[in-house]
Amino acid sequence: MTILVPELLLTRQFSVNIPNMAGNYDFVLVSQYSHQSITMPVTILVTNNRYSKLEMTFPTGFGDEHKNGIYNWRLVLNATTVEAGLVKIITEPGGGLGITNFTSTAATEERVADVFYRPNY
Repeated sequence: MTILVPELLLTRQFSVNIPNMAGNYDFVLVSQYSHQSITMPVTILVTNNRYSKLEMTFPTGFGDEHKNGIYNWRLVLNATTVEAGLVKIITEPGGGLGITNFTSTAATEERVADVFYRPNY
C-alpha cells in the first residue's frame, strides 16, 4: 500500500479486506528506520460483506516533516492486531533534508598539495 500525505490534506482513506467491521480501531505506523510508532484513530466509512473503507487523520505537521519511507502498519482493535502489512509513506512538501551547502572560496580553491616521491632503489 502507498499513502500520499500532503500537509494541506492530512485525512486519508484506504480499504482493507475485512468484512462487516464494527468497533473502535487504531491505525499504528512503525517506522522501519527509527522504530518510532504513531497511533491514529480510524473511522469506518463503508463496510459490507466484502471489504471496509477506512479514514484516518495524520498529525498536524506530518507532511512537513521528512517522514518519507517504508513503515510497518497494523490495524488494532482492543490491543489485538486485526491486519498488518507494509506501507510506503510519501509526504508533501517533505521538509528539509538537513543538507549544508558548500561555498567555494579562494582559500579552498587554491590549495596546493604536498607530493612525496618514493625513491627508486
